[in-house]
Amino acid sequence: MDQDMEQTEVIAANDRFYAAIRSGDFATMDALWSARDVVSVYHPNWPGITGREEVMASWHDVLVLAEPPEIFPKEVTVIRTERMAFVLCVEEVGGARMTASNVFVKEAGGWRLTCHHARPLPVGAESKKSR
Repeated sequence: MDQDMEQTEVIAANDRFYAAIRSGDFATMDALWSARDVVSVYHPNWPGITGREEVMASWHDVLVLAEPPEIFPKEVTVIRTERMAFVLCVEEVGGARMTASNVFVKEAGGWRLTCHHARPLPVGAESKKSR
């Protein structure tokens, strides 16, 4: 598979991740995370969470027990190796902007998340798209 196609697949997986958040689709969120590798999540203002069961429980709380946020990835940059991809972006949530890193691994069936880390941008900080 050529590099452009691989990059397109990573971006599509990243887009599915944010669509699952917006729609509160826990089943899709569960399918997006690796069942093979160690996974972790760093929700804004939460302690880090490691382990698939714990990570999925946190997403259940965010997607099912609370109002799913209207969140959109902007300024997306992909850094990819043969088996891993790092997606760096700015998340727009309501009027707030956060930075996020999403780490994907290539598994049978496509790209799966192993880590999501989001944090608020400092007040007054503006992100700059890489050149």
